[in-house]
Amino acid sequence: MGEEVGQGPSANHLETRDGRRQKCDGQPEVRSFHRFLSRHVRGNVGQETAIYLTNIVLGTILAALMTHYWLRQGKSRTMRYWMLSAWVMTAADVFFAARPDLPYWIGRLLPTLLVTVGQAGLFLGAQKTADRPRQGALMLAVIAMHAVGLTLFIRYAPASSLRMVFNGVIWCGLSLASAWNFRHARPMFWNSPVAPASAFLLHGMFHAVRVLLAVFFGSLDLSGAIDTLQIVGDLEVSFFMVALFVSLLIAHLQLRNEELNSAHAELETLSGLLPICAWCKKVRGDDGYWQQVEDYFASRSQIEFTHGMCADCFKAQKEQKPGGPGPGSA
Repeated sequence: MGEEVGQGPSANHLETRDGRRQKCDGQPEVRSFHRFLSRHVRGNVGQETAIYLTNIVLGTILAALMTHYWLRQGKSRTMRYWMLSAWVMTAADVFFAARPDLPYWIGRLLPTLLVTVGQAGLFLGAQKTADRPRQGALMLAVIAMHAVGLTLFIRYAPASSLRMVFNGVIWCGLSLASAWNFRHARPMFWNSPVAPASAFLLHGMFHAVRVLLAVFFGSLDLSGAIDTLQIVGDLEVSFFMVALFVSLLIAHLQLRNEELNSAHAELETLSGLLPICAWCKKVRGDDGYWQQVEDYFASRSQIEFTHGMCADCFKAQKEQKPGGPGPGSA
């Protein structure tokens, strides 16, 4: 995301990429340097803004699709996690794009933290899909820890490349944890290269590589390379959101189709003529063997039988055995 862009709180100073603030004192060479650096910064900001606007358009379309499917599926709780996460991550890009016009602290804290909130929602959605216990308290702790860390960076080291490392570690961990949760879900969520688990896995691996490169470039003081990492990270968000939410829709459609096929097969099994013995009531199967009616249906459907005694049979048994037990006797 766009978490590393510098933004100076004062209009009388120019803050460079490495965090140094230079004052324009009216000297010709300083004014010339100021104009050159301002054009350079504006060019980078314009490029990042264009990427954010692209992400906003894609995110809005995907979030609208998830909302439509959520409504069509009767507002299921599982789809609610995906739908809300899509809107939160789109809102994060809105704040990233508007950051030059936001107050310094809000612009540096809120957009990045919204990404973590969206990732936490995706993690809970993966747990819900896999029917695993939701760890909402853990996600709140992760969000709080990230907020504290970002606040410390803004206060004491606003230009440090370690901020990118800190964000990347959190987002990598959430993505890999979501992929692991999907391994406990139905096969369509993880057994394909285009499954949601694959999207999370690739996203987590991307952040892991990005963290390592950020540490390496930061140790060599290669600010230009770190800026390139920033742009690549912004572009990767677009691919991740498209891959994830499209794969989620495909997986849910496959799950729905599997349920319909199962119901259709069960309906075919229970339809047609059923050969049954007129005396013992056993049923003849396709293999020619006779089975108890309970065994026949249990092997071909999800029907489960419970046994009791109707009033007529109870009366007949009582008449045959006058001294037999009554309905309330032990």
